[in-house]
Amino acid sequence: IRESSFGKLFDLPTRQCPVSCKLIHSLLSRQLRCNQEHTLWSVFGKDPLRFSLEEFGTITGLNCGSFPDGYEAPDHNRKDANKQKGAHKDPLWQKIVGKYDNITIADLAEELEHDHQMDEWRRIRLALIIILDGVLIASQQIHRPTLRYVQMLDDVDAFLEFPWGRESFLHTVRCMKPPKFEKGNPVDSPVDMLVLKLKQETFRLTGFPLALQLLAFRAIPMLLSKIPAPFNDQTIMDLTDPNLPNHPSIDLDAVLEVEANSSVSL
Repeated sequence: IRESSFGKLFDLPTRQCPVSCKLIHSLLSRQLRCNQEHTLWSVFGKDPLRFSLEEFGTITGLNCGSFPDGYEAPDHNRKDANKQKGAHKDPLWQKIVGKYDNITIADLAEELEHDHQMDEWRRIRLALIIILDGVLIASQQIHRPTLRYVQMLDDVDAFLEFPWGRESFLHTVRCMKPPKFEKGNPVDSPVDMLVLKLKQETFRLTGFPLALQLLAFRAIPMLLSKIPAPFNDQTIMDLTDPNLPNHPSIDLDAVLEVEANSSVSL
């Protein structure tokens, strides 16, 4: 896994990884209306900030190439896009995941950590599905394995060569821009719907929204000084504990302070 396109994920700086909902919400609230379906433009201070497949690939290191002929990434805003009923009847699901279709990614992670007798064949596949459905293509509040991805694990080499960066980005950017569908139904006014969502107390993001935060830290280095934690160069690979550092994320006042600084430019 380390030597695959997933490998750069382990080089992400842990200090920047605790998700700042305030920072991401600020960027989404400042976005510009544009006709580019898969590109998000935001404004910070006086300058525009682009979040597209190119930036996503640079941040994550994932393969963002073209999909194989005939493949289409599912849109989780559409009805039944993540339907899993009957997954436990799939032979490969039974071998990799188990006999239940409502198992969670947390369940699989615990099994992977504590079952030291697990076959290497299954171990590598569980690790990959945890990275994919638990980190890169999160689509539900409680993360669960996706049947179509489990089925693709029949061939690990082909799985590792798949453009997961493109798949993850499409899930990510779709939930950030004005939605075409809501609970399976077409939306009459996508912009009004997005405004309504951004005004809610909670706003569900799918895919890998951390990439937008990491892009902001790279494009606006002054934000890094506002993270309430001592500076260090620790990466995900350096972690000895099972969780990210337990420090607060950057808050809204810090975001506004940086934005108001006259020396900030993108």
